[in-house]
Amino acid sequence: MPRREDKSFYFQEIARFFFSLRGAPFVLSSRDMVTIASWEEKRIPLHVVLEGMERAFERYKKRAAGGRRMSSLSFCEPEILKAGAEFRDRGIGRPERGESRERKRKRIRAEVKRFLESSPPKAGFLGDVYREALAVLGRRSAPEDALERLDAKVEDLITREADAAFRAEVEKRVGADFGGHPPEELRRIAAIEMVKRWRERHRVPYLSTFYY
Repeated sequence: MPRREDKSFYFQEIARFFFSLRGAPFVLSSRDMVTIASWEEKRIPLHVVLEGMERAFERYKKRAAGGRRMSSLSFCEPEILKAGAEFRDRGIGRPERGESRERKRKRIRAEVKRFLESSPPKAGFLGDVYREALAVLGRRSAPEDALERLDAKVEDLITREADAAFRAEVEKRVGADFGGHPPEELRRIAAIEMVKRWRERHRVPYLSTFYY
């Protein structure tokens, strides 16, 4: 995938996650865009950025008076840089400028094989997608856009197939965290949160290199 499209995916995923955590419509400022660009330049993996954002929101909710919403993505930066440092510490011995695409694809392939060999029965409906991903990753040059399309398909399937009890659990949590928001907004936040939590619970691997 061209570098420009890679960068666009990184920015879009961070913006989407910020909106879901904030729980209200918001337009990223030019300062926010520069902040995201600095994380991308530092080669902080997408999943590490999202982890740092989640930590930042948890801390902010405890301190913010009257349920005041976070007004800028820059509030997340200290936690993201901390998460990035922890990630580098865990990966001592890796190349300083980040892993090559080929090495990342090998890691994704290993995760896909692990999932196919040990996935729980509840995740069986994802088998075909991950077998297709394994075939794509087996090519000499696995196209990034194909992996991202498959990852989007995974999210669509989880949204459709997740059991009612888990869905209700997430909706209850979102209702408690974002009470007072319009029902449509709560449904949107719950849908994003439900996919994320379901993937975590069942160890469903991501397929885009930006998560590694």
